[in-house]
Amino acid sequence: MHTENNTLYYIYDPMCSWCYAFEASLNEIQKNLPHLISFKGILGGLAPDSTQAMPAETKAMVQRAWHQIEHTVPNIQFNFDFWSKNTPYRSTYPACRAIIAATLQGEGYSNAMRKAIQQAYYQDAKNPSLSSTLLQCAEFIELDAEQFTADYSSNEVNSKLLEHINFSRSLAVNSYPSLRLVLNNKVHIVPINYTQAAPSLQKIQQLLHDNKTQPIASPCLKECRLNSQDMCSSCFRSLVEITNWPTMTEHEKQQCIDKCAQRKSSQQP
Repeated sequence: MHTENNTLYYIYDPMCSWCYAFEASLNEIQKNLPHLISFKGILGGLAPDSTQAMPAETKAMVQRAWHQIEHTVPNIQFNFDFWSKNTPYRSTYPACRAIIAATLQGEGYSNAMRKAIQQAYYQDAKNPSLSSTLLQCAEFIELDAEQFTADYSSNEVNSKLLEHINFSRSLAVNSYPSLRLVLNNKVHIVPINYTQAAPSLQKIQQLLHDNKTQPIASPCLKECRLNSQDMCSSCFRSLVEITNWPTMTEHEKQQCIDKCAQRKSSQQP
């Protein structure tokens, strides 16, 4: 996993209460992102696997955070029955793995699983540190339960989670939620605001202006020559890439250009 230009990274944990408080602002940011910018969620992994009951001081700390959020973020309320109905664990890796397992059945399931976990935890007083709760979340969003169960406990999903965690550290993230915008191979911090999206969006626009990010131009050199593999020997795009260029997103265009550079390099002596 590596940074990609023109990308806004959202680093979060599904069992982070402040990430839950950020949901409304996050939705607005995603809706109003400049068309040049792609969006990617990264799982930070707040707390590793543990079967030990959460210490009393940790429970008190989390409950204080819930009360603070209720008093500062409009329309956010927690179901404090969670603390009397469950044995809490300081373990969020299982919920993180559940989100990755969900994406293996379709990228669109990432948001659905995140919201299902938050609903189970904060509103239904269920424990997302338990695989049984996570399976219920998977069934709620209509995933294939058998496939989810197999993927959730697989080495592949665990490896992907470690990739996410290491990547978040490479972005110098030490608290959740966090936003990082990559422009011209530089990582920029975007401020978090729990009551409005405007400060984040304004910072993104400012960074775009300061970095003079322009729409990616076509690599066409006006010397079109298709070889036997339907690839242009001038710009090194395939016929499909040439045809689809006008409808590609900026992120897809950058990926295409990167592929062309690799093709050109592989053909040079």
